[in-house]
Amino acid sequence: MTDRVSRIEKDWKKLAPRGDTESVGVATRCRLLTEHFYQASQDALADFDLVTYEWEVLAMLLRRGSPHQASAGVIARETGRSSASITHRLDKLGERGLIKRVTSKDDGRLVMAQLTAKGKRLAQKALRPRLAAAEDIVGNLKKNERKQLNALLGKILVGVDPDGVNDI
Repeated sequence: MTDRVSRIEKDWKKLAPRGDTESVGVATRCRLLTEHFYQASQDALADFDLVTYEWEVLAMLLRRGSPHQASAGVIARETGRSSASITHRLDKLGERGLIKRVTSKDDGRLVMAQLTAKGKRLAQKALRPRLAAAEDIVGNLKKNERKQLNALLGKILVGVDPDGVNDI
């Protein structure tokens, strides 16, 4: 089966016969898929009056387990966003009563963002539809193909974002 990017790769191959057109294909497919994933996420979260950037923060705090909190710096690192954008997101989520800011028990100088009960309930309710949205996009891949694709994309990501590497 071919997709529209295959035609683009063929065209590039004619223009640059010695060039690595497969790289352009990977980049183009990643961009197109990003748009599909983003739109699917927005659609799934709309029923919960959430947008993707709010979900990223709520989901990250939910994944951390009780007490569902982290500093803005940790949230920025884990979501791959700038500290300034995270501060803005936390302000908006705080205004909606979905997170609150608390002083760290370990370091009284550090302020943590913590899910409120309302924020936790909302994140838990939105979780299944959000996961289903991604599942719908990759649903034509077998489980082993998903694992393989995930590993390959992770390898590319480590190559361009070494700061995002976690030693687990």
